[in-house]
Amino acid sequence: MQNISQDFPQVAKEIQRTAVAGLIVNILLAILKGYAGVLAGSRALIADAVHSLSDLTTDIAVIVGARFWCRPPDETHPLGHKGIETVVSLFIGLMLLATGIGIAYDSLNALGSENSTLKPGVFALLVATVSLAAKEILFRWTLKKARDTGSGALAANAWHHRSDGFSSIPVLLAISASMISRSMMFLDSIGGAVVSIFIIKSGWNVLKPVIGEVTNSAPPSEVIEKMVKVAQSVNGVINIHRFRARMQGGGIYVDLHIQVEAEYTVQQGYIIGRQVEDSIMNSDSSIRDVIARIEPYSPCGDVDNCHSPGKHGYLQ
Repeated sequence: MQNISQDFPQVAKEIQRTAVAGLIVNILLAILKGYAGVLAGSRALIADAVHSLSDLTTDIAVIVGARFWCRPPDETHPLGHKGIETVVSLFIGLMLLATGIGIAYDSLNALGSENSTLKPGVFALLVATVSLAAKEILFRWTLKKARDTGSGALAANAWHHRSDGFSSIPVLLAISASMISRSMMFLDSIGGAVVSIFIIKSGWNVLKPVIGEVTNSAPPSEVIEKMVKVAQSVNGVINIHRFRARMQGGGIYVDLHIQVEAEYTVQQGYIIGRQVEDSIMNSDSSIRDVIARIEPYSPCGDVDNCHSPGKHGYLQ
């Protein structure tokens, strides 16, 4: 039984509105940082402006992708379209890794060199500060919206916003240090290398659950334990076995075998099975589908693997 209680059009609009807000902020910051970078002759600030422009790619990916992955199940996608969100999250994670590696390469390559054209000033310092603050606010707001909508791609985009904010830190250090002494310009390269580690880590945090979905990995053990306890708590359930849960398409899919009294009617067994499915579905918003197979109780634990005929004719 699939969870189709979500208002798909409303969720898609909320995700798109959040991504559009990020798109607008990134455009404004890119223009502001680019202008200030040219005036100050700051290579770091201009590079930071280019990084903000790269964020537009993931913003657009979320805006366009949300139109598809929020659609309800249909004949061609009976389990829904959430797999598209997984692809978008994969794209964002790879973009973060590429950005982090690129910043690390540029920072280490520039280590020891000085930018003689740098003309540090209060305006450039203010722009870098505004960029850092704006991206942190955008990160927190986008991450909250991602949790409200249950969108993994939007959460990934939030981390991309934070990576852009992190990239403003070495710019702040470089401009501040150069205002004190040009001999401290090496801090720009060191700061960039440090920030690249955080960006790469953010990329891995995005990619890790995506890899789990692509490979149909099991959800965390605590999630499985919770679902098993919920199923066992349903009145009429004697035993549970062959419990399987996998992550796929931005959600969790579950199938299990439940054993009930052999004397129960088909209707009684059906009602218990539905209660188990409903209970598991309601235990976690990320669960997309639950299938419960009803079996007569067998002391050996698994009717399919028992070999001695029982008093009711089935294998025990």
